[in-house]
Amino acid sequence: MTTELELLKEKLSLFENDAAKGGFYTLNRIVNQQIEFLNEFKIKSKISSDDKADMVEYKNAKELWENLPKMISSLNQLRIEMRIDGEEENNISKIVPISPQSISKIKSY
Repeated sequence: MTTELELLKEKLSLFENDAAKGGFYTLNRIVNQQIEFLNEFKIKSKISSDDKADMVEYKNAKELWENLPKMISSLNQLRIEMRIDGEEENNISKIVPISPQSISKIKSY
């Protein structure tokens, strides 16, 4: 039992690491940049073009939009696992362990 508890504490400490939070927000920024790119991307002008650069841009954009739902789901799952509520790095709420004392401080309405 002690070994299992120590293993769980070790896993939890990985999520409390500032580097892990920084990594989450880096992934979040990358996904947002991909969404911005796709919002400005015009399929009609790229798909009908004979220009090689347009064909490559279309292929890259297609890979982005096909993988975007999975990336967003993974990012949301990571947010839940890490218990992050803030939308931006400067809005990080601290992850604190739940204890009987912290539960007793919750106000009932």
